[in-house]
Amino acid sequence: MRTARLRRVTWEAGSVTAAQAREAALAFLHEVDDGHTPLPDRTREDVQLVVSELVTNALRHAPGACGLQVEMPPGGHAVRVAVWDTSADTPVTQPRNGGRIGGHGLEIVQAVSRAMTVAERARGRGKEVTAEIEIPRSAGHRTAS
Repeated sequence: MRTARLRRVTWEAGSVTAAQAREAALAFLHEVDDGHTPLPDRTREDVQLVVSELVTNALRHAPGACGLQVEMPPGGHAVRVAVWDTSADTPVTQPRNGGRIGGHGLEIVQAVSRAMTVAERARGRGKEVTAEIEIPRSAGHRTAS
């Protein structure tokens, strides 16, 4: 059984890209891969996708710093991704529209996550969006990359 593990990263305004945030999340996932039950490629890909979409939204819609927390709770049945930013504006999922360019980030996050929440940060210092990506219980073998 895995114990809770997490990584937190904070970036000053304008000092991170979505690609760098994905790399931070992937480095964490490599650390928690203890060799006994490796994470499935699909879980890794979904975590990177969620990180990319949430960090992109933070960079696009919020001034100031932002942060990322990636966590593997005890039991290892999910990976939690939380991204915080300095905007108090609640993100809104756009109605489905295949012809629209952009604006699909939250829709994508919700599609690959078993849960997504938005919470106000302490003392009104922005918000935190958290998504939980389930690890299939039958996971144990990774596909070739």
